[in-house]
Amino acid sequence: MNQPTNALVVSTGAAPVAKRPSGQRWPKIWGPRMWKLLALVAVLFVYRLWVVKHSGISLFFDEAQYWDWSKHLAWGYFSKPPLIAGLIWLSTALFGSGVLGVKAIVMLLYPATALSMVGLARALWPTSSGVRTGMVAGALFMTIPMVGLMGMFASTDAPLILCWTLASWTLWRAQVTNRMSHWVLLGVVCGIGLMGKYTMAAFALTAVWTLWAVHGPERGVFRLGPWVAAIIALALLSPNLIWNAQNGFPTMQHTVELTAQSDRSGGIMATLVFLAGQVLMLGPLAVIAGLWLFKRTPAPSNPNTAPTSQWASSSQMMPPSQWKHSTQAQPSSQPGATADGTPAKRPVVRNSAYYLASVSSYRYLWAVSLPLQIVAIVQALYADAHVNWAAPSMVGFTLLIASRLSQPLVPLASPRPTGWLVAVLATNLVLTSVTLHLRDIVGPTLTSKLDVLVRMRGWQEAFADLAPELEDPVVTGLPVLTDSRLLITEAAYHWRRYNVKTLAWNPKSQRQDHYEMTRSLPNKVGADVLLLTSNPKPDEITKRFAIIRPLKSTKIAVGPDRNVEMHLFFLRGFLGYDQKSYLEQSGADKPDTTLDGQ
Repeated sequence: MNQPTNALVVSTGAAPVAKRPSGQRWPKIWGPRMWKLLALVAVLFVYRLWVVKHSGISLFFDEAQYWDWSKHLAWGYFSKPPLIAGLIWLSTALFGSGVLGVKAIVMLLYPATALSMVGLARALWPTSSGVRTGMVAGALFMTIPMVGLMGMFASTDAPLILCWTLASWTLWRAQVTNRMSHWVLLGVVCGIGLMGKYTMAAFALTAVWTLWAVHGPERGVFRLGPWVAAIIALALLSPNLIWNAQNGFPTMQHTVELTAQSDRSGGIMATLVFLAGQVLMLGPLAVIAGLWLFKRTPAPSNPNTAPTSQWASSSQMMPPSQWKHSTQAQPSSQPGATADGTPAKRPVVRNSAYYLASVSSYRYLWAVSLPLQIVAIVQALYADAHVNWAAPSMVGFTLLIASRLSQPLVPLASPRPTGWLVAVLATNLVLTSVTLHLRDIVGPTLTSKLDVLVRMRGWQEAFADLAPELEDPVVTGLPVLTDSRLLITEAAYHWRRYNVKTLAWNPKSQRQDHYEMTRSLPNKVGADVLLLTSNPKPDEITKRFAIIRPLKSTKIAVGPDRNVEMHLFFLRGFLGYDQKSYLEQSGADKPDTTLDGQ
């Protein structure tokens, strides 16, 4: 029976750092279980690609907007930092600008997150059974309804969740080893996460708790490592901060308005709906299984003592180098036993291998998830919250549930609740598949409220119906003016082969979205445009042009109670947004002095 050797803590006047003892190594990841996980990940990824193709959906309007951003790369945009635009730029460069080409790279981030969870689990529980727990977590993550649905779209949540997982991994390693390389890596991951979505800033709550609550060579902020991580993260974010400063801080203002100044009403009911959404994101049976198995799993009677054989199973590797021996009692060369034959126990301290793996690791996973959940719940109570706002918290919750479905600190041969595991995975897959294919099951009579893909349907057909009008030599090359962000993004994408220039109707000179900020129709008399609108009688717009010619209308049914309806007009001679502008620019407000000189 192998016993863990104690790690030494080296101090040479600098910050104490855990030194790897000889003979210690990480438990192996590659093997039959990893290949099974990779096979599951690949099958689910290919299945989701097939669903996108089979369903005939186009881009969600947020995706179309991100695609449009990717054609005009910058260090920032009105509502988001630039990472999503960069990812889509890379994806389209590799796979083309088709629907799958836009989505591909971002969709791949969910499998990357599942595999990263294996590494996080191995860091928390450095045993072979701990690696198996990580693989269960990766499989569970790929099947939860949140990933089953969001995994088909190119959204800012995909890089955020991946960076949250990697940050959780690197923060744990940085804290329990205090090695500068881990702090540097933590700063890089957090900086990239912030460039994807400002929600990454909430990880600071997890980090602050960890710096004091997880025992390592040092605790607290009075050391170099945490500050190096913070400086690196801010340095990576700085191009976006500079862009915001140059443009009046639109992204930060948008974030504040979306949360603290939301015009939606919160309350108890909104909070209950949000919490129900969190359960659905994980899968109802997964939550039930986690709670039931947690209740049935006996807690250690005294976490301050550990059996000498805790790490001794021949099927498990030695605990790795993060363990500091400190005042831990030295183990004997052979497992001890008491007079009644039970394994002898030895005292441990909170920076020991046993305590970190059996106690601190679980508390850490709660800290990875709960702070963001609490922030989102307060937001839901105050002004409502979207169900995906706390999506990164699913990482910690998934690992906690996986640790009940496959315990990390037991011999590999120990019995597991395999029935629960199979039932959870199968239920999640069935729930997600039925949700995605409900229209195929029920038929076109399915009400739009039950069709989760309805908002992506009909756009390709509608724009294809109107496209021949753009080939008329009279209107070829004219900018396309729209009165909504939805239409301006969808027009930019679906008419991309015409390389259309899109403009936003903005008579009040507002800055409420990216297009009002960057592509408003200039208040300059004389412009000719194509107007694309869902309003069959857009009098507020057409009255400001000298000549109006309707070109074509289209109406595509995407459900029994929903249509994609658009109308295309040729407008000549812009008169300005108001009469004052027209009079000033046309000179009609100036007195005629020609007769005075005669």
